[in-house]
Amino acid sequence: MSGLTSSLNTDLLSLANETKRRNPEIKEAAERSVKILKTLKPGVDISQELSKNADFLRPFLLACETKNVKLIKISIGCLQKLISHHAVPESSVKTILKTLNEALSQNVEIQLKILQTIPPLLSNYKELHGDLLAEALLICFRLQDSKVLSVHNTAVATLRQLGKGNIPLRPCARDAYHLFQDLSLLTNSEQPMFLRLNSLSRTFGLDLIESVLTNHSKLFKPHQELTFLLREHVCPLINKSFADKSDFPTIMRLMRIVRILLKQFSDILVTECEIFLAMFVKIIEPDNIYWQRVISMEIFRGVCSDSALLRSIYRWYDGQGQSANVFRDMINAFGKLAAEKPQLIGHLHQGRESMDMSGMAGVVMGGVGQVDSPGLSIANSVMKIQCIDQLDKAEPPQIPETYLYYLAFVCLNSIADGLHNFVSSIFAGIIQKQQHDESQQTSATQQQSIFGNTALRQLESHSEYKEVLLVADMANTAWPGLLAAQSFFLTANLDEELFQGVLRAYQNFTIVCGVLRLSTPCDAFLTSLCKGAVPPSIIAAYVAESKAVHSSGNATGSGYDGAVMVTLSDRNLSCLKILLNIAQYLGGVLGDSWYLVLETLQLADFIIFPKHARGGSRGTRRVGTQNSASVSTSSLSTPQTAGSSSSSLAQSASTAPKRPYSGIMNFSTQHPAQSSQTGSSVANSASQQTAFENDLNILLVQIKKLFDNCNLLDDSAIQYFTSALCKLNAYTYGIPLASEISEDGQGISSVEGKTPKSSPLSNLRGNKTDEKSFAIDKLRTVATSNIHRLIAREPTLIWDLIVSNLITTANYISTPQQVRMQACEILSDVIITSMSYTSSAQIGSDERIQMQLLTSLSHLVNDPERISRSYSKGFYVEVQKMGLETLNKLLQTSGHSFAFGWGMIFDMIKSVCTINGSGEMGDDEGDTASVDSAGIIDGSFGVSNSKSSGLVRVAFPSLQLICTDFLSLLSPECLKQCINTLGAYGLQMDDLNISLSAIGLLWNVSDFIQTKRADLEKTQENHGKDVNAITKNAVIEQEIERIIKGDLTSHTMNALWMLLLIQLSRICSDSRPEVRNGANQTLFRTVDMNGSVLDIQTWHTCIWQVLFPLLNSVKLVSEKVVKAAMQQQQQQSPNSEKLTSQKEFNGFMVHHSRNTVDKQWDETKVLILTGMSGIFKNFIPILVNLDDFKQVWGLLLSHLQDYCLHSSNEVAIAAVKSFHTIIQFPKDESHTDQLKKRILPHWQTAWIVWETIGLGIITMSDRRALNVDMDNGNLSSSETLASPISSQFTQDTLTAYVIAFGDLYNVISQDFGIDEIKRFLKVIYGVLTYPNSTSYRPDYDYLTPLQEAVLNVVGQIDLNVSGAPAVVLSDFADYMTLAFTKHSRIEEVPEKLKNKKEQTSTKSVKAANKENTLSKKSFSTVTYIVFSKTAMRTVNDLFKKFVKDQGVYAEGVFKKIIWAYGIPMKMKYDCPPSGKHVNDIELWKIATNAFLDVVKEGLIALEGFGKAILDECFVDVWKQLSSVLHDALITVRKPPSTINLEQQDTNEAFDMKFLFNLQTDVVIHMGHPRVPQTLIREIVETLQEGSQLYSADIERQAAVNGHSNKTHVKQLEKVEGVTAIIAPVARERFAYACLQCLFDLCSAEYEDNIPVRQRIAEVAAPILLERCASVIRNYTADQPLSADWLILHDLQTFSLSSRVRHDEILLILQQLIKLRLRKNILHVEEEESSANPIKKQILSGSIAHLFYLYPVICDAISLPDENIVALLKESLKKVGEELGVY
Repeated sequence: MSGLTSSLNTDLLSLANETKRRNPEIKEAAERSVKILKTLKPGVDISQELSKNADFLRPFLLACETKNVKLIKISIGCLQKLISHHAVPESSVKTILKTLNEALSQNVEIQLKILQTIPPLLSNYKELHGDLLAEALLICFRLQDSKVLSVHNTAVATLRQLGKGNIPLRPCARDAYHLFQDLSLLTNSEQPMFLRLNSLSRTFGLDLIESVLTNHSKLFKPHQELTFLLREHVCPLINKSFADKSDFPTIMRLMRIVRILLKQFSDILVTECEIFLAMFVKIIEPDNIYWQRVISMEIFRGVCSDSALLRSIYRWYDGQGQSANVFRDMINAFGKLAAEKPQLIGHLHQGRESMDMSGMAGVVMGGVGQVDSPGLSIANSVMKIQCIDQLDKAEPPQIPETYLYYLAFVCLNSIADGLHNFVSSIFAGIIQKQQHDESQQTSATQQQSIFGNTALRQLESHSEYKEVLLVADMANTAWPGLLAAQSFFLTANLDEELFQGVLRAYQNFTIVCGVLRLSTPCDAFLTSLCKGAVPPSIIAAYVAESKAVHSSGNATGSGYDGAVMVTLSDRNLSCLKILLNIAQYLGGVLGDSWYLVLETLQLADFIIFPKHARGGSRGTRRVGTQNSASVSTSSLSTPQTAGSSSSSLAQSASTAPKRPYSGIMNFSTQHPAQSSQTGSSVANSASQQTAFENDLNILLVQIKKLFDNCNLLDDSAIQYFTSALCKLNAYTYGIPLASEISEDGQGISSVEGKTPKSSPLSNLRGNKTDEKSFAIDKLRTVATSNIHRLIAREPTLIWDLIVSNLITTANYISTPQQVRMQACEILSDVIITSMSYTSSAQIGSDERIQMQLLTSLSHLVNDPERISRSYSKGFYVEVQKMGLETLNKLLQTSGHSFAFGWGMIFDMIKSVCTINGSGEMGDDEGDTASVDSAGIIDGSFGVSNSKSSGLVRVAFPSLQLICTDFLSLLSPECLKQCINTLGAYGLQMDDLNISLSAIGLLWNVSDFIQTKRADLEKTQENHGKDVNAITKNAVIEQEIERIIKGDLTSHTMNALWMLLLIQLSRICSDSRPEVRNGANQTLFRTVDMNGSVLDIQTWHTCIWQVLFPLLNSVKLVSEKVVKAAMQQQQQQSPNSEKLTSQKEFNGFMVHHSRNTVDKQWDETKVLILTGMSGIFKNFIPILVNLDDFKQVWGLLLSHLQDYCLHSSNEVAIAAVKSFHTIIQFPKDESHTDQLKKRILPHWQTAWIVWETIGLGIITMSDRRALNVDMDNGNLSSSETLASPISSQFTQDTLTAYVIAFGDLYNVISQDFGIDEIKRFLKVIYGVLTYPNSTSYRPDYDYLTPLQEAVLNVVGQIDLNVSGAPAVVLSDFADYMTLAFTKHSRIEEVPEKLKNKKEQTSTKSVKAANKENTLSKKSFSTVTYIVFSKTAMRTVNDLFKKFVKDQGVYAEGVFKKIIWAYGIPMKMKYDCPPSGKHVNDIELWKIATNAFLDVVKEGLIALEGFGKAILDECFVDVWKQLSSVLHDALITVRKPPSTINLEQQDTNEAFDMKFLFNLQTDVVIHMGHPRVPQTLIREIVETLQEGSQLYSADIERQAAVNGHSNKTHVKQLEKVEGVTAIIAPVARERFAYACLQCLFDLCSAEYEDNIPVRQRIAEVAAPILLERCASVIRNYTADQPLSADWLILHDLQTFSLSSRVRHDEILLILQQLIKLRLRKNILHVEEEESSANPIKKQILSGSIAHLFYLYPVICDAISLPDENIVALLKESLKKVGEELGVY
């Protein structure tokens, strides 16, 4: 409220300032008011405080009395603020009103402020009523009379605002009564009784009355006094004003008030409203003023849109029977008005005739949207603002001429819509409740129709039932007028929106009549719609068109001259959509009217999809009037594919173009000559086509929904629906109904009267002989949708109607071919669906149902009447194919449910593959294979007839289903027939795929037989074993028949299984590779699946009589076939070769990898080897119990060895994998160690074979050199001894071969000794380095599979075997070198193999030379980089694990490991890269690190063995070590240019670290007493050589003249200076590190291992001192020649040389000063010691090195370099200190 205080304070100060001279009293009053504001405490309600003080208003009231405009303006503004905040005392309201009334004479601004003050005054002060209220309203009324427009409008708005206010009536009832009374009186030009006004504008008064009635209608009904005013004042006012014939503004406002009275007060003004309605009906007659008629219709539009008001009008007037029929008069008046001027809305006929097209051709092109065309449209016939709402108009507005008829159109539609909305809302609730109740039922009852008897019965108990009856009466009253008017509008030229409104009204009113069972109006509206959808005149034109096409003979041509193309317009299709909506909604109550609806749909299909349309065939839809092109689609009833239930409209939607809109009665015509179009017409046509497609899509959805929802119909309704379809089919194609077939079956007894000659169907019948039936297609939908009633209910319901009609159609002689085929398809679908439902609904194995279905199918396939009439053979074959296809579908869906009729099923399958007794094939009824059901195995296979091969393909799927799903339903006899049939289909030569499928089905049968056998065995165990058990020879063919015909036992199943194996064995030798391979796979899979249940005798028979003979036969047959093929190829020309190839493969496309006979037989061999190995692997625990298992095992291994070494790569790898498979020990826990012990000798045999195969691979010798006598087991075939070993084994074969050893070793590991390990490693190395493979995988970054396999199997070797670690580590040492050396190990063939080796032929030598060439090329592609890296790390790990194994050292393995590591250490930068794509540490670094680890651990262990290791072996280790260290430290290989300086520094740091580790962990061991001093000197000299910082181009004296470590130190001879070029070494830091290492070896700083270090120092000290003396001496000699050197060489070289030599001498002098030499390490001869005791003493001390170098130091003291001289002096000082003279 601070804002109010501030505003008031400002205004008061302004008043005081303006009145301080002329009006002091106002100034004083204003100042007092300011003080009042200041005295108010903060936080209090200022409005409440000011409302208690009347003196606060005094300055404002006094200012208004001054007549000063400025003061009045300020004062009234303040009063408005105070009133708005309710800060004015109630007692001051009267004074304020008086002040405002006196100020009315002021200017416009003040008047507007007064008007702004009145509304808050009335709203904030509720006690303002009576005289004060009148006075306040009087102020507004006075200002309303102002001539100033702004004041007038503001006053009017204020009064209307006050009229809209929500004022409680009780306190103000008297005021409201008087106010409304005075408004009525003033409007009627009478004197008021409450308001002090003399007059009021009539229009303004009417506006105020309307405002009050509109906003406060609820206040009138409960207050009789206000109702009295309406009846006594308002209604007379209206009647009087209409009688006076007032102007437009007055009449328009009067009608607005009447509209309010009708809509809001009709229930209390019943009589008055009747008068008003009758008056308006009279006004809309043609002789009245046009704008009054329009306003009246606008009022009627509001009345008709209120369905509740319409019902009340009918109840009050028409329903009483005594009053006037207001509702009926309204309908009739609207109808008369609509047809008043038909030419204005595009209707040519004055009457309301039916939809006949006669004389309507001129309307074809006159659609809405054309400028000169009359019609009714939203764009041209509707006012933007209703006439009754144009309050600002003083004269009638411009009204479209057709607006009045548009209003009539809207009123009629609103009446139909209102009735429909009321009825539909009630039925929606009833249906929802009905559906809820049905969903609660547990039994599967038939769902009732939407509007069935149940719904109508529930309607009778509905609370709105009386209202429903009232609506029924209204519909009965309204339908004649509505039908006449709507049919008139239906044929008028309406725009699309209005036309859809007409159709909506049709739909709504028809639905109302239908659900209320008003049959007469319902049928009338349906008939009208049907004629609108397909007018009779269009049918007549179509018939004429069809006749013209047939007579012209150009039905299949590009067109015909003079003909008119007839089709439906878009408006016709719209009518069809509405008809579908109605049929969908009223399906349960249509009854016989269904025939009319379905006939219309069929006629539409005929018209839209004519057979002769523009050279097309049935299913071709014409495009429309503007384009003569046609689009090919399918008809409403033609399914896209056989068995489809969808109509053709569903498939034509995407291609259906749109035609321009035309009248509902108009059909589109197109003369062929009228083909030219403008560009705009083409564009319009394209857009119209898109719209037509959308319309057609909607129509398709409706049609589908109509037929899909037929299952919602009740029993009575579905009978009507089905019967209508059957009649439609019969009457269309002249097919008699079942009761009308004559005795001879050749005609119809009588159909006169049922299908009149004038019927559209009878006219179209002759032109539709080559197309499908619309009705039959829909019968499919009816049957499938009502499948429960079709099957479970009595056949008389709909089964007899549907099936009998279809069978009659299919078997009747005059049935068109297309319709006959369609009937067969539908009947098939019905049968299949019925059986499927029978199964899913769990009806059970009802014999009646099953036999009824199969009988129907039998009538379709083998109808006796059709056969007796000798129908054409071609037709018979087609029908038979359809029957077989149906059988297949029936088995697919419901075969498991058949408990009866299997004999009939097999008869149908066999009917296409049976040979007549005479041996001749029946007329196109034979098949490609014959089965003799009387024999066990039919031998008449392969018989074929190309003409009937199609039947084989049709019949075989049924056999497939039986073999896969229904074998359990077959008896043993049926199973026998099934096996024989499968064998026949397997050997037939017509269809390869069927042969393959038949083989697969034999496996299914086998599985079933064994399962059944197991079940029977359990039964026999419970009831005792069968006494007639089959003996060993019981499986022979002679006893199979006897066993099958006997009692059903497990032996019966065994007999059937043996029969199956016999059939398979015959197919295994088929000439077709696909067939024989499939048979082989099935055979082995069958044995594998059932092997666990075979007894040992059966296994014995299976192996010796089936499996091994199969191996031999395949080997022999393949060799013969390949040999014959090669001979034939050599004899034939290229062209004949091509023909031979085609003949060989029987015309089948063969993959390029299998395009030769030998490759195809190789594939067969692979399958056999895989199958054999799988069987032996899976059943070895059983097979080992065979008495002759040793022979079985040996023969199997012999075959595998032979296939591995003397076959193609594909067969070889399969043989290796098979070998691997059979040696895998079963992992089942049930297999005990006893089994392992039993198979161990046999696995030892397998080890010999594995080794033999490996030696054969690596030696590439003749197979005869590899024959091994394995315990009298012949492992080779005499026929293949001379076969050469394969020259090239692939890496995959070698990998598989190596992997196989892993599982073999798991079994024989206990007996696998050191000799076997050596033999194994020999083979492994040979396989690893095998050079003749055709291709190798890259091994730059990853191991190849072969290398990985080698590491894995070598890792499996048990190293706990004595000597095993040494042998394995030795081989790993060889592995390490593979990446650096490519040497081939020369394998020695065992002596027993050498003795058998034969001289190779010249051809073999040439082949070997070729292989060697390939070997070199292939071997070079293997890098072994990753393999060597892995071997290095593996050796490191293994050595650490077995470092204590004495054999590793005693057998020289430790030395070999050092040698192997030394190779990459020596090669260093010459090593191959560590990886191509993977970054890894360099190989020489890996070797160096591993070398340090191995040597460190190995030297400790070596010394720990002591004398157990021979000195020779010990010294050999150190010799190898010395050699490796020299090669590693003194490298002569320069880094490649690709290595940058940073990497070189890194490598140098690595070398320095390596040197440090050597000094710490290795060098210390060389002082061991067993290490020869010469080796120590070699290692120290290596360090001395590595410490060289530079090299010179001339050699210098490297030692002291005459000096020896065994002689006394003599005076050094002087060395002549030279100016040689100095070349600093690249690794300067490493050289310094070596020099430091020499000093450390001689230093006494380290106190551990003193004897060892002393021995090392004795060797190292002389070498170190010679190194130091040489540096000092040479530097001293060359220094004087430095100037000459500079002259000879450039300054940069001189500086570099000086720096290196200067740094070297400084470092040596510093280290000499720092060095504390070990005592007694400089040797002095005894003679010298005796002669000069002091010499021995000084050379045995800690600075003996300084005494040793004393002469050199003295010579160098004269050097000019101060730093050097200082260090020399320091050295001499040390000498003096030692002598005690300093």
